[in-house]
Amino acid sequence: MKNIIHIALSADKSYSIPLALCLYSLEQTAHASTEYHYHILDSGVDRDLIALGNFKNISWYSTDKLLRELPCNLRYPSAIYHRYLLPELLPASVERVLYLDCDAFVRKDLSQLYHSDMAGNPIAAPLWKVLGPNKIRYQQFLESFPRRFNLPAEEQQYCFSSQLLMDLSALRSMDATSKLTEMTQSFAEQLIYPDQDVINAFFYGRITHIGQEYNVIPSFATPEELSNEEIRQAYNAPAIIRFASIKPNILTGPRNSYEEDFFSFWRHSPWKHHIPYPLISLTQFPVPCLAAILRAIIRLLIPYPRLLRSFGNLLACLRNTGK
Repeated sequence: MKNIIHIALSADKSYSIPLALCLYSLEQTAHASTEYHYHILDSGVDRDLIALGNFKNISWYSTDKLLRELPCNLRYPSAIYHRYLLPELLPASVERVLYLDCDAFVRKDLSQLYHSDMAGNPIAAPLWKVLGPNKIRYQQFLESFPRRFNLPAEEQQYCFSSQLLMDLSALRSMDATSKLTEMTQSFAEQLIYPDQDVINAFFYGRITHIGQEYNVIPSFATPEELSNEEIRQAYNAPAIIRFASIKPNILTGPRNSYEEDFFSFWRHSPWKHHIPYPLISLTQFPVPCLAAILRAIIRLLIPYPRLLRSFGNLLACLRNTGK
Protein backbone atom coordinates (compact mmCIF):
# COMPACT_ATOMS: atom_id res chain seq x y z
CA MET A 1 0.00 0.00 0.00
CA LYS A 2 1.34 3.41 -0.99
CA ASN A 3 2.11 6.10 1.57
CA ILE A 4 0.61 9.29 0.06
CA ILE A 5 2.53 12.45 0.98
CA HIS A 6 1.34 15.89 -0.12
CA ILE A 7 4.14 18.29 -1.08
CA ALA A 8 3.57 21.97 -2.00
CA LEU A 9 6.02 24.18 -3.89
CA SER A 10 5.87 27.64 -5.44
CA ALA A 11 7.71 28.96 -8.51
CA ASP A 12 7.62 31.43 -11.38
CA LYS A 13 9.08 31.06 -14.89
CA SER A 14 12.65 31.89 -13.85
CA TYR A 15 12.58 29.10 -11.26
CA SER A 16 11.15 26.40 -13.55
CA ILE A 17 14.42 24.44 -13.60
CA PRO A 18 15.07 24.63 -9.82
CA LEU A 19 11.47 23.47 -9.31
CA ALA A 20 11.99 20.56 -11.71
CA LEU A 21 15.24 19.56 -10.02
CA CYS A 22 13.64 19.73 -6.57
CA LEU A 23 10.81 17.45 -7.75
CA TYR A 24 13.34 15.11 -9.34
CA SER A 25 15.35 14.91 -6.11
CA LEU A 26 12.17 13.99 -4.25
CA GLU A 27 11.44 11.22 -6.74
CA GLN A 28 14.98 9.87 -6.74
CA THR A 29 15.12 9.52 -2.95
CA ALA A 30 11.58 8.26 -2.29
CA HIS A 31 11.08 4.84 -0.75
CA ALA A 32 9.26 2.25 -2.83
CA SER A 33 6.21 2.69 -0.58
CA THR A 34 6.20 6.50 -0.83
CA GLU A 35 4.06 8.32 -3.35
CA TYR A 36 4.30 12.09 -3.52
CA HIS A 37 1.41 14.24 -4.68
CA TYR A 38 2.71 17.64 -5.75
CA HIS A 39 0.73 20.87 -5.40
CA ILE A 40 2.43 23.57 -7.48
CA LEU A 41 1.64 27.23 -6.84
CA ASP A 42 2.23 28.50 -10.36
CA SER A 43 3.31 32.08 -11.07
CA GLY A 44 4.27 31.40 -14.69
CA VAL A 45 6.16 28.09 -14.56
CA ASP A 46 7.28 26.64 -17.91
CA ARG A 47 5.24 23.44 -17.72
CA ASP A 48 6.90 21.99 -20.82
CA LEU A 49 10.19 21.95 -18.90
CA ILE A 50 8.54 20.27 -15.91
CA ALA A 51 7.02 17.65 -18.24
CA LEU A 52 10.53 16.37 -19.08
CA GLY A 53 10.51 14.68 -15.66
CA ASN A 54 7.38 12.60 -16.38
CA PHE A 55 6.12 13.37 -12.89
CA LYS A 56 2.84 11.86 -11.81
CA ASN A 57 0.31 13.36 -9.43
CA ILE A 58 0.80 17.09 -10.01
CA SER A 59 -1.97 19.57 -9.23
CA TRP A 60 -1.49 23.11 -10.53
CA TYR A 61 -2.81 26.30 -8.92
CA SER A 62 -2.53 29.59 -10.78
CA THR A 63 -1.27 32.21 -8.32
CA ASP A 64 0.36 34.74 -10.65
CA LYS A 65 -2.01 37.61 -9.81
CA LEU A 66 -2.65 36.83 -6.15
CA LEU A 67 -1.47 38.81 -3.10
CA ARG A 68 0.21 41.50 -5.20
CA GLU A 69 -1.08 44.12 -2.78
CA LEU A 70 1.34 42.88 -0.10
CA PRO A 71 4.76 44.54 0.35
CA CYS A 72 7.30 43.18 -2.12
CA ASN A 73 10.45 44.14 -4.01
CA LEU A 74 12.92 42.66 -6.49
CA ARG A 75 14.39 40.32 -3.88
CA TYR A 76 11.05 39.38 -2.32
CA PRO A 77 8.32 39.18 -5.00
CA SER A 78 4.68 38.64 -4.11
CA ALA A 79 5.13 34.91 -4.71
CA ILE A 80 6.77 34.57 -1.29
CA TYR A 81 3.31 34.98 0.26
CA HIS A 82 1.66 32.24 -1.78
CA ARG A 83 2.31 29.69 0.96
CA TYR A 84 -0.32 31.62 2.96
CA LEU A 85 -2.88 30.38 0.41
CA LEU A 86 -2.38 26.64 0.89
CA PRO A 87 -5.26 26.13 3.37
CA GLU A 88 -7.67 27.71 0.89
CA LEU A 89 -6.29 26.44 -2.41
CA LEU A 90 -5.81 22.77 -1.59
CA PRO A 91 -8.83 20.47 -1.50
CA ALA A 92 -10.52 19.96 1.88
CA SER A 93 -9.56 16.28 1.62
CA VAL A 94 -5.89 17.29 2.04
CA GLU A 95 -5.46 17.67 5.80
CA ARG A 96 -1.66 17.96 5.95
CA VAL A 97 0.93 19.28 3.49
CA LEU A 98 4.67 19.78 3.53
CA TYR A 99 5.66 23.05 1.88
CA LEU A 100 9.19 23.33 0.44
CA ASP A 101 10.98 26.24 -1.18
CA CYS A 102 12.18 24.96 -4.53
CA ASP A 103 15.83 25.69 -3.74
CA ALA A 104 15.64 22.48 -1.69
CA PHE A 105 17.83 19.55 -2.77
CA VAL A 106 16.25 16.48 -1.16
CA ARG A 107 18.61 13.66 -0.17
CA LYS A 108 16.32 11.36 1.85
CA ASP A 109 12.74 10.11 1.81
CA LEU A 110 10.52 12.62 3.65
CA SER A 111 7.79 10.30 4.95
CA GLN A 112 9.18 10.37 8.51
CA LEU A 113 9.08 14.17 8.53
CA TYR A 114 5.62 14.25 6.98
CA HIS A 115 4.14 11.94 9.61
CA SER A 116 5.98 13.47 12.57
CA ASP A 117 4.12 14.53 15.70
CA MET A 118 3.23 18.23 15.50
CA ALA A 119 2.42 18.34 19.23
CA GLY A 120 -0.96 19.96 18.60
CA ASN A 121 0.55 22.96 16.78
CA PRO A 122 -0.76 24.14 13.39
CA ILE A 123 2.70 24.22 11.77
CA ALA A 124 6.16 22.73 12.19
CA ALA A 125 9.38 24.30 10.86
CA PRO A 126 13.17 24.22 11.36
CA LEU A 127 14.52 26.56 14.02
CA TRP A 128 16.97 29.19 12.79
CA LYS A 129 20.28 28.25 14.40
CA VAL A 130 22.87 31.01 14.10
CA LEU A 131 25.94 29.46 12.48
CA GLY A 132 29.06 30.29 10.54
CA PRO A 133 30.78 33.51 9.45
CA ASN A 134 27.62 35.65 9.42
CA LYS A 135 26.80 34.82 13.01
CA ILE A 136 26.93 38.38 14.37
CA ARG A 137 24.77 39.76 11.57
CA TYR A 138 22.08 37.11 11.91
CA GLN A 139 22.13 37.19 15.70
CA GLN A 140 21.29 40.89 15.58
CA PHE A 141 18.38 40.18 13.26
CA LEU A 142 17.00 37.40 15.47
CA GLU A 143 17.29 39.58 18.56
CA SER A 144 15.34 42.35 16.82
CA PHE A 145 12.41 40.09 15.92
CA PRO A 146 10.51 40.18 19.26
CA ARG A 147 10.94 43.94 19.52
CA ARG A 148 9.62 44.55 16.00
CA PHE A 149 6.46 42.55 16.72
CA ASN A 150 5.93 43.41 20.40
CA LEU A 151 6.59 39.82 21.48
CA PRO A 152 8.22 38.53 24.68
CA ALA A 153 12.02 38.55 24.46
CA GLU A 154 12.22 34.94 25.58
CA GLU A 155 14.25 31.99 24.33
CA GLN A 156 14.75 32.19 20.58
CA GLN A 157 11.75 30.83 18.71
CA TYR A 158 12.41 32.11 15.17
CA CYS A 159 11.96 29.48 12.44
CA PHE A 160 12.51 29.30 8.71
CA SER A 161 9.44 29.40 6.47
CA SER A 162 11.24 27.50 3.71
CA GLN A 163 10.03 24.16 5.05
CA LEU A 164 6.59 24.17 6.63
CA LEU A 165 4.70 21.11 7.75
CA MET A 166 1.14 22.42 7.86
CA ASP A 167 -1.97 21.08 9.58
CA LEU A 168 -4.39 22.40 6.99
CA SER A 169 -7.48 21.46 8.99
CA ALA A 170 -6.29 23.56 11.94
CA LEU A 171 -5.25 26.44 9.67
CA ARG A 172 -8.65 26.48 7.97
CA SER A 173 -10.46 26.56 11.28
CA MET A 174 -8.45 29.59 12.39
CA ASP A 175 -8.86 31.43 9.04
CA ALA A 176 -5.08 31.60 8.79
CA THR A 177 -4.91 32.80 5.17
CA SER A 178 -6.80 36.04 5.75
CA LYS A 179 -5.19 36.68 9.14
CA LEU A 180 -1.66 36.23 7.80
CA THR A 181 -2.50 38.59 4.94
CA GLU A 182 -3.89 41.21 7.34
CA MET A 183 -0.86 40.96 9.62
CA THR A 184 1.50 41.41 6.67
CA GLN A 185 -0.25 44.64 5.76
CA SER A 186 -0.35 45.88 9.35
CA PHE A 187 3.36 45.28 10.01
CA ALA A 188 4.67 46.22 6.55
CA GLU A 189 7.21 48.70 7.96
CA GLN A 190 8.66 46.16 10.42
CA LEU A 191 9.34 43.37 7.92
CA ILE A 192 12.86 42.21 7.07
CA TYR A 193 12.20 38.67 5.82
CA PRO A 194 8.56 39.42 4.98
CA ASP A 195 6.55 36.16 4.92
CA GLN A 196 8.92 34.51 7.38
CA ASP A 197 8.61 37.34 9.90
CA VAL A 198 4.82 37.25 9.73
CA ILE A 199 4.57 33.46 10.04
CA ASN A 200 6.83 33.52 13.09
CA ALA A 201 4.92 36.37 14.71
CA PHE A 202 1.44 35.02 14.00
CA PHE A 203 2.26 31.47 15.17
CA TYR A 204 4.56 32.55 18.00
CA GLY A 205 4.67 29.77 20.61
CA ARG A 206 2.69 27.44 18.34
CA ILE A 207 5.44 26.12 16.05
CA THR A 208 6.86 22.63 16.48
CA HIS A 209 10.56 22.49 15.67
CA ILE A 210 11.71 19.92 13.12
CA GLY A 211 15.20 18.42 12.93
CA GLN A 212 18.14 20.39 11.56
CA GLU A 213 18.86 17.63 9.02
CA TYR A 214 15.87 18.99 7.10
CA ASN A 215 17.47 22.42 6.72
CA VAL A 216 21.18 22.17 5.96
CA ILE A 217 22.35 25.47 4.43
CA PRO A 218 25.85 25.27 2.86
CA SER A 219 26.37 29.05 2.87
CA PHE A 220 25.85 29.19 6.64
CA ALA A 221 28.59 26.79 7.75
CA THR A 222 30.61 23.68 7.03
CA PRO A 223 30.63 20.63 9.33
CA GLU A 224 34.14 21.55 10.49
CA GLU A 225 32.91 24.89 11.85
CA LEU A 226 30.17 23.40 14.00
CA SER A 227 30.57 22.75 17.72
CA ASN A 228 27.03 21.48 18.28
CA GLU A 229 27.01 17.69 17.81
CA GLU A 230 23.38 17.51 16.65
CA ILE A 231 23.90 20.15 13.98
CA ARG A 232 27.23 18.65 12.91
CA GLN A 233 25.52 15.29 12.37
CA ALA A 234 22.80 17.03 10.35
CA TYR A 235 25.39 18.68 8.11
CA ASN A 236 27.19 15.36 7.65
CA ALA A 237 24.01 13.48 6.72
CA PRO A 238 21.44 16.00 5.44
CA ALA A 239 17.89 15.07 4.49
CA ILE A 240 17.34 18.43 2.76
CA ILE A 241 20.08 20.75 1.53
CA ARG A 242 18.80 24.27 0.94
CA PHE A 243 20.74 26.70 -1.20
CA ALA A 244 19.60 29.81 0.65
CA SER A 245 21.15 33.16 -0.36
CA ILE A 246 23.94 31.57 -2.43
CA LYS A 247 22.80 29.31 -5.27
CA PRO A 248 24.90 26.80 -7.24
CA ASN A 249 26.53 28.75 -10.08
CA ILE A 250 27.67 26.86 -13.18
CA LEU A 251 30.04 29.70 -14.07
CA THR A 252 32.09 29.12 -10.91
CA GLY A 253 31.54 25.40 -10.43
CA PRO A 254 31.02 23.70 -7.05
CA ARG A 255 32.19 25.61 -3.97
CA ASN A 256 31.62 22.79 -1.47
CA SER A 257 30.76 19.09 -1.29
CA TYR A 258 27.02 19.83 -1.26
CA GLU A 259 27.27 21.69 -4.57
CA GLU A 260 29.44 18.88 -5.98
CA ASP A 261 26.60 16.45 -5.24
CA PHE A 262 24.06 18.85 -6.73
CA PHE A 263 25.98 19.38 -9.97
CA SER A 264 26.49 15.63 -10.37
CA PHE A 265 22.75 15.13 -9.81
CA TRP A 266 21.88 17.88 -12.33
CA ARG A 267 24.20 16.45 -14.99
CA HIS A 268 22.36 13.11 -14.78
CA SER A 269 18.92 14.71 -14.91
CA PRO A 270 16.60 15.45 -17.87
CA TRP A 271 17.59 19.14 -17.49
CA LYS A 272 21.34 18.66 -17.92
CA HIS A 273 21.31 21.00 -20.95
CA HIS A 274 19.62 23.81 -19.03
CA ILE A 275 21.12 26.33 -16.60
CA PRO A 276 20.18 24.91 -13.17
CA TYR A 277 19.75 28.22 -11.32
CA PRO A 278 19.16 31.72 -12.77
CA LEU A 279 22.43 33.62 -13.08
CA ILE A 280 21.98 36.86 -11.14
CA SER A 281 24.69 38.56 -13.18
CA LEU A 282 22.57 38.03 -16.31
CA THR A 283 19.16 38.82 -14.82
CA GLN A 284 20.51 42.23 -13.82
CA PHE A 285 22.28 42.78 -17.13
CA PRO A 286 21.50 46.27 -18.50
CA VAL A 287 21.15 45.07 -22.14
CA PRO A 288 18.49 42.30 -22.33
CA CYS A 289 19.35 41.14 -25.87
CA LEU A 290 23.05 40.78 -24.98
CA ALA A 291 22.10 38.91 -21.80
CA ALA A 292 20.08 36.49 -23.95
CA ILE A 293 23.09 35.93 -26.23
CA LEU A 294 25.36 35.28 -23.24
CA ARG A 295 22.82 32.87 -21.82
CA ALA A 296 22.75 30.97 -25.14
CA ILE A 297 26.56 30.76 -25.16
CA ILE A 298 26.52 29.44 -21.60
CA ARG A 299 24.05 26.72 -22.56
CA LEU A 300 26.32 25.67 -25.45
CA LEU A 301 29.25 25.40 -23.03
CA ILE A 302 27.39 23.32 -20.42
CA PRO A 303 28.95 20.02 -21.62
CA TYR A 304 32.42 21.54 -21.11
CA PRO A 305 32.82 22.56 -17.45
CA ARG A 306 36.36 23.93 -17.83
CA LEU A 307 35.40 26.16 -20.75
CA LEU A 308 32.31 27.20 -18.82
CA ARG A 309 34.36 28.32 -15.83
CA SER A 310 36.82 30.12 -18.11
CA PHE A 311 33.92 31.95 -19.72
CA GLY A 312 32.62 32.79 -16.26
CA ASN A 313 36.02 34.22 -15.31
CA LEU A 314 35.98 36.32 -18.49
CA LEU A 315 32.53 37.71 -17.70
CA ALA A 316 33.66 38.51 -14.14
CA CYS A 317 36.68 40.40 -15.47
CA LEU A 318 34.53 42.37 -17.88
CA ARG A 319 32.11 43.29 -15.07
CA ASN A 320 34.96 44.40 -12.82
CA THR A 321 36.51 46.42 -15.65
CA GLY A 322 33.23 48.22 -16.23
CA LYS A 323 32.89 49.35 -12.60
